[in-house]
Amino acid sequence: MKCMAAAMIAPLLFCASLSASAQETSAGAQVRVEVSGNVRTPGQFDIPPGGRLADALVAARPAPDAYLPGAMLLKQQAKEQQFRLRAGLAHDLALLQRSADADVQQAAGVLTQWLDDHPATGRVRQSFDMRLIQVQPQSNPVLGTGDAIVVPSRPQAVRVMGAVLAECRVQHEPLRDAKDYLRDCPASAAADRNDIYVIQPDGYVQKLGVALWNRADPQPIAPGGTLYVPLAESSAGAVDEAFNSEFAAFIATQPITP
Repeated sequence: MKCMAAAMIAPLLFCASLSASAQETSAGAQVRVEVSGNVRTPGQFDIPPGGRLADALVAARPAPDAYLPGAMLLKQQAKEQQFRLRAGLAHDLALLQRSADADVQQAAGVLTQWLDDHPATGRVRQSFDMRLIQVQPQSNPVLGTGDAIVVPSRPQAVRVMGAVLAECRVQHEPLRDAKDYLRDCPASAAADRNDIYVIQPDGYVQKLGVALWNRADPQPIAPGGTLYVPLAESSAGAVDEAFNSEFAAFIATQPITP
């Protein structure tokens, strides 16, 4: 890949490192990664051992309207931990479905169905800010065979889910406070009244207070983000005090809202 091709994505994007990679010994097996989504040349790419995220992006060439804040790096080695997290959540939800509270039963049933529909992905939180990758090698991870990159198009909505009357996809509004989206997607009787979780498109999770005594400062949510309304601690905490935070963490491993 010539340095001119690299410049199509970001100026001076590791031209020197790409040349160095090409000169490395051919003794090791090539690393095969897949790049899909809104890129000019999707598919599988063979990169030299020690090849990095930038190498794969240069080869695939994200389209001008690609939404890099929501791009996903999927690593095989991260799946095992997510399998365990998902199994633990399924166990907790099975217990919550036996609750004496009908609202908790219903909310747990909805979350169980969502969990059934969303497998472990292996997504790891990773910045795709090309300038950051240029200046911070630690932000440009080494890739392994079987790793994948998914680059979405820019979404238009925010998802509101969890202990709500019905899951919603609400039109994104710039600078709108995340808490305000509950006006369009009301919480159910099973919801916690003190906190919500915001999962940004890059996988960053924030817990925000919404009660009068702990109300957080206004916090926008980016397009493609998710607002998770947790189950009341009086019910979820009786099963696992970390249930809500762990469920929010699992949501962060999933593709963004279209």
